[in-house]
Amino acid sequence: MGIQVQQLIYSILTLLITGAAGFFLRRLLVGRLRQTVLDDWLVETLGVMVILLLLALGIVVVISIWSISNLQQLWHSFAGNLAIEKLANYMGDVWTVILSAFILVLGIGVGRTVSKIIIRNLAENRIDINMRTLIGRMLSFVVLGIAIFWILALWHLSIETPLAILGTITVAFTFAIQDILKDLVAGFYILIERPFHIGDEISIEGGAAGILTGRVEDVQLRATKVRLVSGEEVTIPNTRIFSTTVINNTFYGERRVTLTITLPQEQYDREQTPARILSILREIDEIIPKPEPVATISGYTREAVTLTVRFWIVHGQSGVIADVLHALRNAFAEAELTVQESAGAI
Repeated sequence: MGIQVQQLIYSILTLLITGAAGFFLRRLLVGRLRQTVLDDWLVETLGVMVILLLLALGIVVVISIWSISNLQQLWHSFAGNLAIEKLANYMGDVWTVILSAFILVLGIGVGRTVSKIIIRNLAENRIDINMRTLIGRMLSFVVLGIAIFWILALWHLSIETPLAILGTITVAFTFAIQDILKDLVAGFYILIERPFHIGDEISIEGGAAGILTGRVEDVQLRATKVRLVSGEEVTIPNTRIFSTTVINNTFYGERRVTLTITLPQEQYDREQTPARILSILREIDEIIPKPEPVATISGYTREAVTLTVRFWIVHGQSGVIADVLHALRNAFAEAELTVQESAGAI
């Protein structure tokens, strides 16, 4: 009897030591993992796993302390008094319950971690926070769904009926919101391909409203919000953007301006007039030297000659056009000046 008491004391000390070591290692692990991208739920789950692993190690040590014969005697003694032999028949189910709970908790932690990583990485692509959150949560649900199907497989449950019901609901739901789904698919395309970003200035065919030009304010899954140059905000379904031509006015930093100058015949000289126009343009610092400005004849009548002038400016400096018109007006007082291509006038 004295030996059993000694073994019991050793067993209790072993469990206390392994438990304390488990809590200590959990504290170190959790402290390190909290500095990473892992979600707190997953971090705490891993911390609990460390404690359980060390307790399992302690149980193995306790079993080694007690001989097999002594364990059998204790088992039969308790079984005779408490009738716990029936519990052995359900140990497999108990283990399945524990494993299912572990998979569920781990699935939640991994799903939340995936969502956190996706939201952080998509921020570098200038995607709206609501969009990033939605995509992150969708992937989190996917991970959780995988964990649930794994649990069903552990319990040897048939997944044909749940899948059939889910498939029927999906078909009916898809048919009911097919127009919205088209916009969602187009929205995913825009987010992945990124033909434009938030802050870019675009031009798009607006149907009866004509060409819509403005700055992109928000790119959502269903629609894109654009603030027009006239000040209004317009919401454009992503399907329209996906199926029509979109001009990104800010993709390149230079803009070409095209002017026409109509001069009386007597004021036109084939050599001097184009050279004089180009000289005036070169004196304006805001005009980009490369590509070089050009001035060519585009029309000839009995009374007048029309020249087409093209030059390049930096996007957003539309005030340069007014400076050019003013300089040409001073040089050619009787000329008719017309802006044919105004660099977008945005």
